[in-house]
Amino acid sequence: MHQQTEHVRKWRLYVFVAICGLMSTPATAITPEVEELIRSWSPLVWLHSEEKFLPSSVEFFLPEVTVQDNQSVIIQDYVTPENIIGGEASLTLHMQTREPLDCPSCYNLDMFFGQAIENGGVPTYTIYREYDDAFKTLDVSYFAFYPYNRGKDACVGVPINGSCAGAEKNLGNHVGDWEHNALRFRNGQPYMIHLNVHSFGAYYEWNETTKNFQFFVGEEVRSVVDPDYDDSPYEKDARYEPQYPPTVELMGTHPVVYSANGSHGLWGSPDVHTYVPGIAWTTWDNLILIPWLPSNISYEGNLNWLNFLGDWGNSAEGCEYEIVTGECELGSGPSGPRSKVDFPDPQPKTSMSN
Repeated sequence: MHQQTEHVRKWRLYVFVAICGLMSTPATAITPEVEELIRSWSPLVWLHSEEKFLPSSVEFFLPEVTVQDNQSVIIQDYVTPENIIGGEASLTLHMQTREPLDCPSCYNLDMFFGQAIENGGVPTYTIYREYDDAFKTLDVSYFAFYPYNRGKDACVGVPINGSCAGAEKNLGNHVGDWEHNALRFRNGQPYMIHLNVHSFGAYYEWNETTKNFQFFVGEEVRSVVDPDYDDSPYEKDARYEPQYPPTVELMGTHPVVYSANGSHGLWGSPDVHTYVPGIAWTTWDNLILIPWLPSNISYEGNLNWLNFLGDWGNSAEGCEYEIVTGECELGSGPSGPRSKVDFPDPQPKTSMSN
């Protein structure tokens, strides 16, 4: 446990350390070889058989929201991918559904159910970054957007011996949900994959002999509710280690990942979370390839939406039990793709140590 924690600490530290002499090439046109690599390793995502809240395009979602500040003042009424406010001016803003919810845990809006994924009906927003390092490193993040994230039932009474004496509430819902997995390639070969589950996830290393990804290190998740439901109703500093699957397998060259029902977190197997085999989302049917840009450069045109740095969803509501559970009935929306960093920068071209 200590060794895994140290691994995670180092990886997170490296993410925020600028390495002198490193050169990336965000403006270079994508080569056929890189495009083929990105497409051939895009994930096969199994959605739960009872999944109600399907993914959608950004274009599907934005007309249904306004952009507001933290005082609920509408800053931008009619929102499109091309005109949405971005940059530092958007940091403290959030999106809010035009139609109100009937209650904080209600999902009464049709758009929450997303779009059909068959025949490439929903895009996967794929951000790639090439490095001029010793290994010709290529990082690729495959982002999926869902209009709604369904939370879980939680005890707001007294948890005793694995059951709840008193009321239960559905908590942790939120409008807007960005999920992704990321792949790192070296010299045109897979090196590592990261599966994201909201605020945590796991790294898997490629094994050339077994032709799969094998568990390397998992990230801790903070639990504000004692997972064993003992006599303490809440424990702010309680931690537990998720039971990450040992491998991520392939279909051909496509990593096979499993989306948790309602919450859409990605796992390497179906046996560690609520899951029944359901709909196969072949993401390679509709990839939107997006070159990585540094934070001081804006995307333009129909990619302008990537510049929005606020929350992709409604402000929080129904927080009266937050002191007990750590969750509101409706949490605030997530940040967008530009805030997600999965891998540390590789070493400069002069070094072979990373």
